Amino acid sequence: MKQFIKTTLLLVLCFSAFYSTTYAQQSINYKAVLKDNNGNVIANDVVPVQFNILKGVAQTNVYSELHTPTTDGNGIIIINIGDGTLVGGSPLFSTIDWADDSHFLQVLINTGGGLVDMGVTEFNAVPYALSSGDKSWESENDNVHVLSKNVGIGTDSPTELLQINDADTAGIKLAVPSLADRSKIEFRNGLETGNYSFYKIENRSDLLRFELDSDLITAAGYQARMTLSNLGLALENGTRVNEFSTDGTLAGNSNTALPTEMAVKTYVDNSIATLETNTKTIIIPASQFVSDESNYDLRYGNSGTFVYKTENNSPLYASIIVPVGSTLTSITFNFRDVNSSPNVNISGSILYAFKSAIFPTLQFTVSTFGASSSGFEESYSTPITVNPDRQYYVRVIPTSVWTNSDLGINSVKVTYTEN
Repeated sequence: MKQFIKTTLLLVLCFSAFYSTTYAQQSINYKAVLKDNNGNVIANDVVPVQFNILKGVAQTNVYSELHTPTTDGNGIIIINIGDGTLVGGSPLFSTIDWADDSHFLQVLINTGGGLVDMGVTEFNAVPYALSSGDKSWESENDNVHVLSKNVGIGTDSPTELLQINDADTAGIKLAVPSLADRSKIEFRNGLETGNYSFYKIENRSDLLRFELDSDLITAAGYQARMTLSNLGLALENGTRVNEFSTDGTLAGNSNTALPTEMAVKTYVDNSIATLETNTKTIIIPASQFVSDESNYDLRYGNSGTFVYKTENNSPLYASIIVPVGSTLTSITFNFRDVNSSPNVNISGSILYAFKSAIFPTLQFTVSTFGASSSGFEESYSTPITVNPDRQYYVRVIPTSVWTNSDLGINSVKVTYTEN
């Protein structure tokens, strides 16, 4: 009978919501002291206890379970509501919708004469911590998931599905017990059944692998595109890179170092400066030209600023004298051509002859077309290396015949670099 049993329910301190991500379970801790009607504790005895959870004003039974705890020497029992044996086809504890209405706990105890109703107590704020968990987190077998809310760690206002905030250090650690195990993060945009590209970063066998699955409708799976280890960075093909070099001289001549932007700029700037220092120019004036035809004397116009011949079509010549091994980088002819006839023009060429040869070899030719009172400048800029067994010289010749002072050569500018 009820009057023969006295229980003390420590509800203020002993009801608590318990949640474990390891075991994916929820329960409410219940603690009570059992005494008989004389005030003596019921010590070291098996006492069946049934819990009913009732809903709303109508106190509809939404859950029932039975426990068979053994009291300790002080008559105390400690039970997790939600872990008992279901009674009479009761639904699961996880199906209780705590946020839907108020809920009550009915306790029944059997000390030998059958179950005795010890009364009904309304759940207060502490057990309702379960309601927020039920609405956000769901459990299925050994899995726990949340479908529609952001999760914040160190913040109560997360803006992403998972946001971690810390005043000093926010981090995620992926740890596995052995070198052969794997830790990974995958990035998937699109459906797994479609032809999309998925990406994965995986630590495997002491290599950090950056992998791509670019054809998910085949069985090829993820393929490594880049790996990182203590030896350096390696792409799918080619040489492993283990250094970003700041050496502006590129003196290392390494296949495993990438120069930085500053290193490349420094190298190029220094190379240009070196080339500019070694670049030289000579001017061959009109007075340096000679003719191989003694019957037709040379004539000079404008106080010797240009040279020409009076008739015939015999050429004018001038030697190019630069150090052996030099490179001719640019040759510019400053022609005089005031004859407007399209068939009367003047051309300039560079020829070379072997010291033992009789006939020269033509290197290139440029020429005027039309007429200009201010003269013509015609240039050739393909590099020419000066070989030690050759003699280089300039030839100027009309395309038809000399027409007195209408045609002539003012000068030739030769730009070269010494090697």
